[in-house]
Amino acid sequence: HARATMRLPCVARALVLVLGLALVCGGRADAETGVDSSASSSASFTTTTAGSDVLRPSQILTESASVNDYVIAIRRELHRNPELMWSERYTSSVIKRELDAMRITHKDVAAPGVVGIIGNGMAPVVLLRADMDALPLTEETDVGNFPEHLRSQKTGLMHACGHDGHVAMLLGAAKILKRNEHALNGTVYLVFQPAEEGGAGARAMLEAGLQTMQPKISTAFALHNWPYQETPSGTVGTKGGTIMAGSGSYEITVTGAGGHAAVPHKNVDVVVCGAAVVTALQTIVSRRVDPLDSVVISTTVFQAGGAASNVMADTALLAGTFRALSKKTFQWLHEVIEHVASSAAQTHGCTTDVNYAPTKDGVTREEYPPTVNDADAARFAMSMATAVLGATAENGLVREVSPVMPAEDFSFFAELVPSTMMWLGSYNESAGATWPLHSTKYLLDENVLHTGTAMHVGYAVAFFKNGGKFS
Repeated sequence: HARATMRLPCVARALVLVLGLALVCGGRADAETGVDSSASSSASFTTTTAGSDVLRPSQILTESASVNDYVIAIRRELHRNPELMWSERYTSSVIKRELDAMRITHKDVAAPGVVGIIGNGMAPVVLLRADMDALPLTEETDVGNFPEHLRSQKTGLMHACGHDGHVAMLLGAAKILKRNEHALNGTVYLVFQPAEEGGAGARAMLEAGLQTMQPKISTAFALHNWPYQETPSGTVGTKGGTIMAGSGSYEITVTGAGGHAAVPHKNVDVVVCGAAVVTALQTIVSRRVDPLDSVVISTTVFQAGGAASNVMADTALLAGTFRALSKKTFQWLHEVIEHVASSAAQTHGCTTDVNYAPTKDGVTREEYPPTVNDADAARFAMSMATAVLGATAENGLVREVSPVMPAEDFSFFAELVPSTMMWLGSYNESAGATWPLHSTKYLLDENVLHTGTAMHVGYAVAFFKNGGKFS
């Protein structure tokens, strides 16, 4: 190709330069841009339909390391200022501040949700998503591993699920993608999503216009830090098919007849009724569900009576969560929970009312379907990660993981387009990052942030370079 180009007449060669077609000395262009035109270890990086100066896998990790100080600084700013779902206004302002500084066009979608747009404005479209809400917990992180001045400055609020890191990594990826925008043969939607922790912010953003944005979304990708032993820091993992459970909440009001505790035979004891309901619900998992299916039913709240020990209450409140990996089983649980609760209560003379949309502080706890990764998209993501991280069977940097019972509203994106949720391994004993998600002692290992940034960049670049296909 290079020799053929060099034989062009001078006028033709000048015309090629004017038109900016980058055809002069193809071999030399590769050397100048750092593009490796040879076969990659990842199928997703072998097709070259995108621009000749698109980032190669090894460059993506280097570029991500170069913005890591920035990513850490953003993460720490957000960590000090946590906000609960649907109140992430400061977080949203930080995101827009940074996108403005990068000269990235953005728009509010289901505010405080934000969507940034990078690329050529044409299909294919890669949606990269980061959630941004915190939890109602008081931080108790070990100050030896995370100094006091870096901890949450808001009593009773904490980023105990690492969403501050998720936002920071996506902003880091935005820097790299914007820097290489000229080489992107497609469009990236940077989706900064509110209300993952029970508020179905993903669905709200889709319904508020994200689903119909033009050009339409081709695929979606998201990361979640995973501070568990099966995914130590430095590793990533995913799988095709169901990776996270569907999740719902219930409140069961048990109604009896209160009165003096000295004459229980003249009352209908809601505590006895409620206890029977709690026990009966556990038999759904042990006796009504296929042992090869995965279901969790956990009653976590039991409220009855007041301060007086000699008074039986008229009502009791039970509350909890139910989860399943199968969408069919998840839907069936609604019917069977109601039936079992009612039957158990009636045995002791009580009635029940089951509410599957409990509300607290004006916010309804939404149901999430199981998160199901598209099989081709998951293979594609693992192939990309293998190339970017230099993973081998020996170093185990890229892993196929097992499904888990926590839930994610990324499931709404996955129901719409072929998608992948990936774990970002973040278990690190030396850094003190061994506490689980949603713990008051949870600590995000900042050493993994550049890896997460690279996964966002790598997924988009690989998809564009592969012509908007997975194979």
